[in-house]
Amino acid sequence: MKDRILVTVLVLVTAAYAWGLGWIAWGFVRAGSALGYGMALGIAILLVLTVWVTWREVLFGLSAGRLAGRYEPPPGAIDGDPREEFEAARTALEDGAGSEWRAWFRLALAYDALRDRKGARMATRRAIDAARG
Repeated sequence: MKDRILVTVLVLVTAAYAWGLGWIAWGFVRAGSALGYGMALGIAILLVLTVWVTWREVLFGLSAGRLAGRYEPPPGAIDGDPREEFEAARTALEDGAGSEWRAWFRLALAYDALRDRKGARMATRRAIDAARG
């Protein structure tokens, strides 16, 4: 519940930021000069990028949360050493479970346990893609 509140607050802050950017862009448009229109265009591009990145990250979080709710660790999952769990998850993928979303999600959790956020995001994206079909 704490995470949902944090995400809601961050989305509201982003919305306030986007509103502020829109207000500033409108002020430049009202100035009426070529420089004002150029500044407004630049700010509008920033606004679109802000909304797009926020939307993409929220969808990623929702999709990953849905997978986490459906995920049950396999019986052979290792609770102790994260490196052993990583090797087991990687071996499971190499043995032919590459199209199975659970195997990718297990690898994502193993990456996360090793504090490799980039690898965890990559594996989570692969799990989301595999779960979609």
